[in-house]
Amino acid sequence: MRRTLLTVIAFALVATGTALPVGSSGGQSTVVGWLTCDRCAPAARVKAKQIRPANRECVQKCVADGAGLVFLDEKRRALLRVTNPDAAKGQESHYVEVTGAVDEQAHTLTVSSVKVLKEYVAQCGRPEK
Repeated sequence: MRRTLLTVIAFALVATGTALPVGSSGGQSTVVGWLTCDRCAPAARVKAKQIRPANRECVQKCVADGAGLVFLDEKRRALLRVTNPDAAKGQESHYVEVTGAVDEQAHTLTVSSVKVLKEYVAQCGRPEK
C-alpha cells in the first residue's frame, strides 16, 4: 500500500512538471529584468552588480549591427543569451517580464512571451540614488 502511494505521488509530480528543477530546460520560467545586447552588457558589469538597462538607442543599433541579444536577470543577477531574439524585438532596454525556457547550465533564455513592466527612460546626467 505504501509503495503504491509513493509511486502514485512520484508519477503525479513528474506528470505535472513539478519534479523539474527551477530553470531547467524542460519547462517555462518567468524572469524579470532588461533585454540588452552583449556589447552593452558585458559579463564584467554583471559581476560588478551593475544590473540596469543600457541606452535603448545604442542597444538597438548594436543588435541591428549583429550583436547578440542578452537578458539581464534582476533576481539571479545573471546574464542569459537569448536564443530567439526575434521574439523580443522592440523590447530592448525596457523593464520586462519574460516567460520562456531558462537553461542555467548553458546560460540561455528561449523567449515565449514578453510583458513590458516599465518603459525605458534615458537617465543621462541623472545622479544615481
